[in-house]
Order: sequence, then C-alpha cells, then structure tokens
Amino acid sequence: MVSTSRKALSRAPIFGFVAGVLLVLGIGVAWQTIGPPLTWPGAARLALQQRRGEQVYNANCLACHGGPTGGTIEDSPPRHNANGHTWHHPDCAIRTMIREGSAGIFEERRADAPRMQPFKGTLSSDDIEAVMAYIKTMWLPWQRDVQAGFTKEMCFETN
Repeated sequence: MVSTSRKALSRAPIFGFVAGVLLVLGIGVAWQTIGPPLTWPGAARLALQQRRGEQVYNANCLACHGGPTGGTIEDSPPRHNANGHTWHHPDCAIRTMIREGSAGIFEERRADAPRMQPFKGTLSSDDIEAVMAYIKTMWLPWQRDVQAGFTKEMCFETN
C-alpha cells in the first residue's frame, strides 16, 4: 500500500506541470484570438454595441437595405453588406445620411432612386453609432480597412 501512494506522489509533479502547460497554452490562444486583457473590455463594449446595432438596424433599416447577404453594388437603396457600396463612404458621411436622410448628402443619384427618410428624430446618437458598428460587421476585413482609411482622411469631427 505504501508503494501505491509513493507512485501517486511521484506523478503529482508531472500532472501539475502538464496542467500548467495547458493553462499557459489556453491563455496564449485567448490572447491571440481576442487580444491582450486590456483590450477585452473594449472588445466586449464593441460586441454589445454591434448587438444593439443589429436590433436597431432590423427594426429601422432592414426592410429597405436588406441583411448580411444578397444584393449588388447597383441596388437602390444600397445594400449595407459586402455586396453594396456603403463601405466606400467615411463614417461622417454615413452618420449624416442616417441622421439627415437623402437631403443630407450632396451626391448625384438616379432620378428614380428612392429618398431616404431622416432618422434624427427617431434614433439617438448612440443608436446611430450602434447601427454603424453593426453594418461594419457585414463587410469583409479588407473593406473595413479601406473604409477606416476613408474615415481617417475625410472626417474631421471628434466622433
């Protein structure tokens, strides 16, 4: 009986070492997947904002602009997914379009294109930011990068 407990005691450091290695690997995978711990609160806030944006989008935008799939770049009203052209515009232009509707954008459009209603009396600034965060989830990573460049170059406001 004494020899059995000695074997168990001699294996304990090995099990501890293996458990420690697995823990370190798990933390490393989490770090690579979702970033360092200091960015986790920001990532959680963004995820909650995107979820709220999806709810607001589905209630106010989906009927005209469609969802995450389908459509083409020529659709009017435009699709906000990767097939559409919303990602060609900086944040400040998208924000203005949502707030002011078609009247807020000085851009040529087809004569038969439907006019977008303004949402400034319907959606709060937080709702608009949430919708924009959700729309960006429908774009491909390279589209998000290009659009972020447009925003950096063209938007001088502090939003």
